[in-house]
Amino acid sequence: MKKVLSFLSFLLFGLLFAANGQAAQALELTKIGTADVTGDGIGSTVSAYTYFSRSFSLYGTSTASSSVSVKIDDVTYSATANQTGEWSTYLANLTYDNHVVTISSPSQTSLNFTLTISSASSTVTPTATPTTTTAFSTSSATLPTAGGLENTFLSAAFALFLLGLGVAVKYRD
Repeated sequence: MKKVLSFLSFLLFGLLFAANGQAAQALELTKIGTADVTGDGIGSTVSAYTYFSRSFSLYGTSTASSSVSVKIDDVTYSATANQTGEWSTYLANLTYDNHVVTISSPSQTSLNFTLTISSASSTVTPTATPTTTTAFSTSSATLPTAGGLENTFLSAAFALFLLGLGVAVKYRD
């Protein structure tokens, strides 16, 4: 009985730590050319963005080692996220115009926005999606990142539980 409990304890403990080690990141656009847009919600809460250059790179994060597809109008560019989830792709010779952009990765919510390439200004301008007010109150919750502080406390509590279980079994025999 003691061996079975020990085996199950180590199995559960190992699975818990294996899950904590996975870096599951939401699909996010973090940089457009030289403009850092980390946390700006481009494609999720921001529906339009203006940039001043016709050739530049897009940078972002996704699930580690996942494929990322960047579709601009009718042209699709591909990227692969590295082990930390970072990806990038280079866009060349876009026209001075509005472009429909869709960034997608398997099992993640796509980012959709209009990218305006402008020659009139060298400023970068995000445009927020208009919100509709209703009689109901809604809130936007953010999910904790994998391996965050909550998981560390959960792991420590589980380890203490297993230690206490092991001591109880040892003294019972």
